[in-house]
Amino acid sequence: MQDKRDFSRVSFKVSALLQADGVTLKGEVKDISMHGIFVQTEEKLPVGTPVEITIYLSAADPIVINVSGSVARCEETGLGCIFEKMDIDSFAHLRSVISYQMGDVTQVLTEFADYVRKKIETPQKGE
Repeated sequence: MQDKRDFSRVSFKVSALLQADGVTLKGEVKDISMHGIFVQTEEKLPVGTPVEITIYLSAADPIVINVSGSVARCEETGLGCIFEKMDIDSFAHLRSVISYQMGDVTQVLTEFADYVRKKIETPQKGE
């Protein structure tokens, strides 16, 4: 099966919280990209559920990435979520994490620019 992802995914082991419908799930990040995350957790949420995701980059000095998204897939080992909205500080932290893990900041920025260009060139539903 061909991988249809637009963004490189990197392994990254940190804690994360997912909040949805008054429920808070704790888990560990398995991997992350500029567009999504897989969180290992025994608890489940239905596909399509909107979630607020907090990724803890440091426990001592709380540096976090805050993202709004939704559950894209539910597996036995956890949840895959897509990112839909994040603030500029969270974007900068995420870009730094992925660039460091990949060892290539240029690739991360190129993937993001290609994604934005596709979004601009492809009319969305209702347009």
